Amino acid sequence: MKAEIIATGTEILLGQTLNTSAHYLTGKLSELGIEVDYHTTVGDNRERVEQVLRQAISRSDLVLTTGGTGPTVDDMTKELVAKVLGLKLQLDPYSLEHIQHFFSSRGSVMPKTEEKEAYFPEGSKVLNNDHGTAPGAIIQHEGGTVVILPGPPAEMTPMFEHSVFPFLEKQVSINIRRMYSRVIKIFGLGESEIEQVLQDLMGNAQLGMTLLAKQSEMHIRLVVRTENEQEATALLDKTEQIIRERLGAKVFGINDETMLGIVNEAVKTRRLTISTAESCTGGLLGATLTQEAGSSENYLGGVVSYSNSFKEKFLGVNPQTLQTYGAVSSETACEMAAGMKERSGSDLAVAITGIAGPGGGNDEKPVGLVYIGLATPGGVQTSKFQFHGQRESIRQLSVMAALDLVRHYLLKVERSTL
Repeated sequence: MKAEIIATGTEILLGQTLNTSAHYLTGKLSELGIEVDYHTTVGDNRERVEQVLRQAISRSDLVLTTGGTGPTVDDMTKELVAKVLGLKLQLDPYSLEHIQHFFSSRGSVMPKTEEKEAYFPEGSKVLNNDHGTAPGAIIQHEGGTVVILPGPPAEMTPMFEHSVFPFLEKQVSINIRRMYSRVIKIFGLGESEIEQVLQDLMGNAQLGMTLLAKQSEMHIRLVVRTENEQEATALLDKTEQIIRERLGAKVFGINDETMLGIVNEAVKTRRLTISTAESCTGGLLGATLTQEAGSSENYLGGVVSYSNSFKEKFLGVNPQTLQTYGAVSSETACEMAAGMKERSGSDLAVAITGIAGPGGGNDEKPVGLVYIGLATPGGVQTSKFQFHGQRESIRQLSVMAALDLVRHYLLKVERSTL
C-alpha cells in the first residue's frame, strides 16, 4: 500500500508552525508496513489544495490530510475532498450535537459557523474528536482511502491512535511485509569512519542501513521488511552484534537510550557520587546531569571556574601550573578534577577546560581544543579533544565527551569485577 500525507496551512509554509504531524504519521504508517511516498505541504489556497488532492488521490492508495477542518473560510479540506471524489457534503447530526455540547458545557452558545465542521463527504466514517470541535473522517472510494484529520497535533494524534490506526491495521493484508527497525548510537566516530568499517553490511537486500549524523553523536538505523517478526528480530540482533564487535565501546546505546540515561543508571546502580568542575562549558555538564529526577542522590554539585583565580581558590589548581601550561591544558584539567573530588568528597569528579570560541584560539591552542579530566578512586586520567563547529556545538560535544569518559570508566570497573 502506497501512502501520501498532505498538510494544509499557510502558517506551515511561512515557518510559523513546525509540521510534526508528517513525522509522526510516517512513523506510525511504517509500523503497519505502509510506505509513504510523498509529503506535501500546501497553503490555504482553494485552487492549489484541489490540485494537490487530485494528484494525491490519483497516484496513492491512501491519502492522509491534516488541517483545514475548522469553521473558517480557509478551512476547505472536506469540501475539496468531496469535490475531487464527486461526492456531496452531508450533515452528520451526531457531530453537530457533539459540537453544540462542546460549547454549552463551557457556558456559551455555538456560533453558526461551527456547523460547517459537522458536514462530511457522503459515505464518510466520521471520527470523533475528544480534544476539540472538528471531527475527522475516513472515506473509502473506488479502491482508495482518504483520511481527513484535524491540524493541531493535540487533536490529530489521539484521533489517529484511537480510530485511524486500528482501521488501517484491519485493512492491511495479514501477510503484509512490515517494517522493523533499530537505531544503534555511537559517539566518537564520524560518518566516513563508520561507513569504512561497515561498508560490507550496507546495500544488503534483506536489511537497510542508514547513517544519520546527529548534533553530537552518530546513529545507524537498521530496517528490515518482512512478514515474520521473529525473523526480523533475529536479523537485527545479528547485525547489532556485528556492529558492536567492530565498533566496540564506541557504541553506547540503542533506540531510545541516551548517553545521559546510561551514565546516570550506571552511577546509581553502583551507588557512586559525582561532582563537576567546569570552565568552557559554564555549568552545562552540571545542568545536564541534573535533567533527570532523582539526580540529587548521586550528583553532589559543581564549580564553574571560568577565571584562573577561581580555579586556584575553589579547586586548588596550582598557580605555577596555570602559568606554565595555561588554563587549557591536560595538567590544569587534572588538577581541577582532583581538587573537585577532594573538596566535594565525591567518588568521581569530572573537569572540563577548553576554548569554545569563537575567539581565544591560536595556532598552538585552536578553538575547539578541550581537555577533560576524570578523578576516580584509582587516580586521575585526562583526555584531549579537538572539536569543530560553533561555540554551542563545541560546548555540547564537550559535555557528551565528559559523559562518555565516565561511561568508559564504569565499563572498565564492571569488567574488572566479572
